[in-house]
Amino acid sequence: MSDPMAVGILRRDGRTDPFFDGAAEDRLVIKRCAPCDRWFAPDQVACDGCDDEEMSWAEATGEAALVTWTVTHGRPAEDGSAPPPAHLALVELAEGPWLHARLDGVRPASLREGLALRAVFVHPEEGESYLLFRPA
Repeated sequence: MSDPMAVGILRRDGRTDPFFDGAAEDRLVIKRCAPCDRWFAPDQVACDGCDDEEMSWAEATGEAALVTWTVTHGRPAEDGSAPPPAHLALVELAEGPWLHARLDGVRPASLREGLALRAVFVHPEEGESYLLFRPA
């Protein structure tokens, strides 16, 4: 039986190739508008400041702070066993953009707004590498 809380197989769509190339190399790559000196999430289409649609990709530090989170619980299996809960979060990167991401290696009692986090990457056998955040 597959893990009902698994992330699944991620496939790139051409618009986010630099993000996934960076993830494969354990680097967090996001969009940046050089004229405005502003950073954006990988799926940002245009700069909010100048409407530039030709933003570049740049390596972020991977440092972030927890903004908010929720815990999701998977459906129990037929044998009654339950998968471990998943911690889903909104994090603010040191560069400014907010990202939705899964948390890893967290103790629920330690979660608090502003908790320092660090980007880590998972490299599954199939599909693209993906981003998680762990306590710094």
